[in-house]
Amino acid sequence: MSYRLPPLNGLRAFEAAGRHLSFKQAAEELSVTPGAVSQQVKHLEQAMGVPLFKRLHRSLILTAHGEALLPVVADVFERLSAVADEVAEGMEARALRLGISRHLTEEPARLLAQLAGRRHPPDFVQVQTSDDVAELLSGGLDALLRPAPASHPGMHVETLTLADGFAPHREAVLILWPGLARCREVRKVKALLGRQ
Repeated sequence: MSYRLPPLNGLRAFEAAGRHLSFKQAAEELSVTPGAVSQQVKHLEQAMGVPLFKRLHRSLILTAHGEALLPVVADVFERLSAVADEVAEGMEARALRLGISRHLTEEPARLLAQLAGRRHPPDFVQVQTSDDVAELLSGGLDALLRPAPASHPGMHVETLTLADGFAPHREAVLILWPGLARCREVRKVKALLGRQ
């Protein structure tokens, strides 16, 4: 039996654009151009025979078809990602580029190595001192750990109870792109940073 599936690249572009309601933000997450995301979504719409977005001057709105499809596609991608992490632990992945505010620690690499019980930080994270949200928004960082909660529209923000090595700080916020929130490297970094 052969599965009748819509174009998978189109589904990926649709899922990211649907979460952000923006081709531009989806393109930043997927490391492609907004035009490429738009074309992939258009190809998907043609293949399915229904519009998935209403395109306004500077924004997107999901149609009824898009609203029905988005949660299913997001769930499938999340489940596929989780099983891929379990089955293919050796699958090549890029280290998470993490900025840690100097208000939390002056030596983030040393602290992460200490928390991991190693001489060097684990290879799933590249850490640097940074408190600059602009560096995150421009793509220079994947995630940022800061001491104070703040509003960051369009970003995934989580409050973490910090590991003892961060004393006297007890909590901080982890800010990252929504598409990275459930990836393996983020889960590992959260386990390293947080109190177990």
